[in-house]
Order: sequence, then C-alpha cells, then structure tokens
Amino acid sequence: MSLRIKGITAMKWSSFSTLISIVIQLAQIVIVSRLLEPEHYGLMGMIMVFVFLALSMNDLGISNAIIHRQNVTRNELSSLYLLNLVAGAAACLAVWFLAPVASSFYQEPQLVGPMHLMAFLCFIPAIGQQFQVLFQKELKFDYLAKVDIAAFSIGFFVVLAGAYLGYGVYALVWSHLANALLKSVCLAAVGWRRWKPGWHFSRKDLKGYISFGMYQMGSNLVQTIISNLDYIILGRMLGAEKLGYYTFAFQICSMPVQKLNPLFSQISLPLLAKMQDQVDALKRGFLGMASVVSYVNAPIFLGLIVTAPYLVPFAFGSQWSPSIPIIQILAGMLLIRSIIMYTSSLLLAKGRADIAFKYTVVSLTVIFPALALGAYYGEALGVAIAYLSAQIILFGIHYRLSIRSLLGACLSDYARSLLPGISYSMIMSLGVLGIGQIISAHYAQVVILGLQIVFGAVLYGLILYFFNREQVRRLVVKALLKYSKKQA
Repeated sequence: MSLRIKGITAMKWSSFSTLISIVIQLAQIVIVSRLLEPEHYGLMGMIMVFVFLALSMNDLGISNAIIHRQNVTRNELSSLYLLNLVAGAAACLAVWFLAPVASSFYQEPQLVGPMHLMAFLCFIPAIGQQFQVLFQKELKFDYLAKVDIAAFSIGFFVVLAGAYLGYGVYALVWSHLANALLKSVCLAAVGWRRWKPGWHFSRKDLKGYISFGMYQMGSNLVQTIISNLDYIILGRMLGAEKLGYYTFAFQICSMPVQKLNPLFSQISLPLLAKMQDQVDALKRGFLGMASVVSYVNAPIFLGLIVTAPYLVPFAFGSQWSPSIPIIQILAGMLLIRSIIMYTSSLLLAKGRADIAFKYTVVSLTVIFPALALGAYYGEALGVAIAYLSAQIILFGIHYRLSIRSLLGACLSDYARSLLPGISYSMIMSLGVLGIGQIISAHYAQVVILGLQIVFGAVLYGLILYFFNREQVRRLVVKALLKYSKKQA
C-alpha cells in the first residue's frame, strides 16, 4: 500500500474517531453542565494544572523520537518502555505529594482528595503509551479509533452517573481515570503481542532518544506552563467559582483544538517524517496540511463567536451566561493557536525539537506578563483579551523561528495556504451573524440557533463550491464512482 493510500485511510479512521468523540464530549458537557456547579469545574481546573505539568514530563519526550527514527530495535523499545513506566510512576508520586501544596497555593482545602486520585492519571497512560506511538508510526489508525471511541464512551457514562448521584468534582475525576484505564488496557492488550517489550534495559539503547526527548520534554513542559498560566493566575486571584466560568468557556472553545489538532498531528507527523529529507515534498506536504487546518478550524471557531449568545443559554443553561464573552474572545485566540500548534509536526518530523523548545520559551516571555496584566485589570475577561493579543504577536514570531528556518522564506506561500479557509469562514460567520440579527425579535433562542447553524453550513458549502468548483466536482465524482463499485 502506498504512503498516500495509507495517509488517506488513516485520515478516514481518525476523522471518524474524532467525530464520535466530539459528539460524546458535547453530550457530556450539555448534560453534566446542568448537574455540576461552576465551583466543580474550577476545582478541576486547579487540579489539572499540576496533572498536566506531570504528564508533560512522564515519557521524557521520547514518544515522538520513536516516530522520527525510521528504524528502532526491539532492545531499544524495551529500554524505552521500562523508562516510560518509571517516569510515569515518578510523575504519579510527584502529583500525590504536591496535593497539599496545591491546596495551600489556591487556598482550597477541597483539592487534596480528588488530586490524590488524579495522580494515577500520570501512571496509567504509561502502560499503553508506547504502543499507541507504534500504531501511529505504522498508520494503523483503525484500532486506535475504536479504542478512543470505547474510552470516551466509558468516560461519559462514569461522569454522568457520578454527577447525577451528586459526587461533584469526583465525577470528573473518575471519568478521566476510567477513560485512561480502558485506553491503556486496550492498547497494551494488542500492542504487547506485536511489539512485546523484553525485560531488558541498557543506557546504550537510549542514545539519541534522550537528547531528542529532553528538548521535546522541555518544550512540552514550558508549553504546559503557558497553557495553564491563565488557570494558575485566575485560580489564585479569584477562587474556584470565577475560575469555573473561565474553565467552562475554555473547555467549550478548546474542544476543536483538543480533538482536531491531534487528528492532524497524528497523521501529519509520520507522513512528514517519511519525507523529511525531501525539501520540496516536505514543503508541499506542510502547506497542504496547513490549508486543510484552516478550512476545518476557521468555520468552527468563527461560527462559535457569532452563535455563542444563543448556544450557551440553550445548550448549557442560563447559569453559564457569564461565560459568553469569554467564549467569544477565546475562540479567536484558539483559532490562531490551532494554526501555530500544527507546526510542531514539521519540527518533530525534521528532528528539530530544539526549535520547538526555543519557541515555547519565547512564548512564555510574551504570554506571562500579558495574562498577569489582563487578570489585574479585567479578571477573567481581561485574561481572555490578553491571551488573544499575545497569540497575534506570537503568530509572526512562530513563522520566523519555526517555518522559515526549515522551509526557507515562504511567507507568501504560507499565507496563501491559510487565506482561503479563513476568508470563506469570515464570509460565512458574517452571514450567520446577519441572519441572527434579522430574526432575533421573532423567534425563540432554540429556533434562532438552529437556523444559524443550518444557514452557516449551507452558506459555507456554497462558498466552497463557488470558489473551488472543479475540486468539489472531482471529489463528488470520486465518491460516486467508489459508491458504484461497492454496489457492483
């Protein structure tokens, strides 16, 4: 099977898994947000700061090194697997013992119990993490898709039952643990038979992996700090309830990034890694994926900005209305961030984790003072505005430091790859905003929201057809031919 066919097959399975997981998570947020209080989301946001910091270090950055290296021996995999387990156990213990520190920092005594449980989230994924990386490397996304769907499903049922029975923040904790446990067990059950690690460990096997991994781990650590600065600052200054509104808004907005960015990265990283020595092919592949990212992400985030005033009260309840302006600002910020995040696949494919680390350090120097000022002058809304401003500045820095250093001066090509998706989405969002304004005085919120979504989808489809008529026709003809072959 050719690399192109493997990539298309991987995209199909990953897209299917992502779609199902988005549906499950949306259903979870819609239902559970009516059973839990903002304080519960705020407490979870505080806990996840420490958990994410530990998770950013628990594989020492070696997972992507396995994908980058095209030839990995069984002894190397065995040594790396044992190292991964030890690192996961160390991260678990660190979070456990830091629970009282976190409680004291946030002045929230309720943190200790749930944080002790969440500490196990640092070790459980280590059991199956290497197998997931190996499945990704071989573009075997069919099994990964099934595992993800099963894991999200069990997590949904656990949090629903826990929230309904009144367990508050513990319902969220148990959901994370159930998801991670099922996923690791499924990955290990099959992966152990295909790539069974031996009881072998040698420092020689780690040569090259650790140096690559240290940059990757450092980059992950700094990026995690950056991603959680808003939670740290708001949690410390404003407490669990106000952090809860911000956490809820960020959760709604970041869902496309959490679901779609791994989809693009999981597929693009092994594909780009296989063409890492072919500069022209690498450039075409990167710009092509960047275009796809803009076509997919831009309509989601821009559509969220204009539909949020009707979406939030209808879907989640009026108690979450204070989150609406925060959602609108964060959606713009995360659109820019989703485009920047995709570049990590290019850097890792070329083995340049050092550049990724340098960029995250620069990002920290830009974002930290911006968020501190935003929180001081404007609380949660001020943080959202500051985040958006910082991402606009970082977009230019990221091109010069990351893309230009690997692909040469290609700003015009890069802009052309992003511009159509963003421009078409802006036209669509203005149309959705207009239809909402026209009918707002005549219909209930649910009707307005439904008409906005339908109108936006139809309008975006028409725009794509009008500006990309030949490409759309080719896709339709290809789909019809494939359907005809199946019927025959």
